[in-house]
Amino acid sequence: MGESVLITGSSGGIGSALAEEFARAGWTVFATARNTNHPELSELDRKWENLSILALDVSRESTIVDTAQRLANEPLDVLINNAATFPGEGQERFETIDPEWFNQAFDINVVGVARVTKALLPHLRKSGHARIANISSGAGSISEKEDFAYYPYSVSKAALNMLTRALAAEFREEEIVVTAISPGWVKTQMGGPNAPLTPRESAESLFKTITGLSMEQSGKFLGRNGEEYGW
Repeated sequence: MGESVLITGSSGGIGSALAEEFARAGWTVFATARNTNHPELSELDRKWENLSILALDVSRESTIVDTAQRLANEPLDVLINNAATFPGEGQERFETIDPEWFNQAFDINVVGVARVTKALLPHLRKSGHARIANISSGAGSISEKEDFAYYPYSVSKAALNMLTRALAAEFREEEIVVTAISPGWVKTQMGGPNAPLTPRESAESLFKTITGLSMEQSGKFLGRNGEEYGW
């Protein structure tokens, strides 16, 4: 078994593009999604023998445990926490926002990452050079925040960045790299049709950055090309 990667939220957009990018490079790919019947996943499954589709809902502990058990005693070299949710449309003013949207965003974008990472740590520890890439967003940058857009989403991504820093600090002694990475503004259901990047363009850059991660980059907030992003 060569190098392996598990990607959450692989049913479309950046997730499926990343799964294909890793599969094309010869990695063993575990493409996970809440809905495994998605057409893009079916196409990946037909196209790549080194890719497996697994059901995983980051909000449901039982599906995460099942996925970890499916890996048996195999090491995992890279975990990409990509699954995310974007409550609302993004331009709502604060007084119109349903507070429940914050719960939804945190449950998937922050707690979901914690659930998956915790369950897969034993497999990451079996790798000699484990890397955890948390797909964040420029919207989660506190230093660059100058508007009121994306309240629940941006707040949750800022929290994800803090989780990344804490995990990196704890696992540095085990030489497990943990980074937050912004994929750029991408044409997805979340990013909308006006975004300048296609999922494949973003995934190509992310692949190079993630596979080249070093301990010097652990705890950093990076752009898709590896440049440091403002916290």
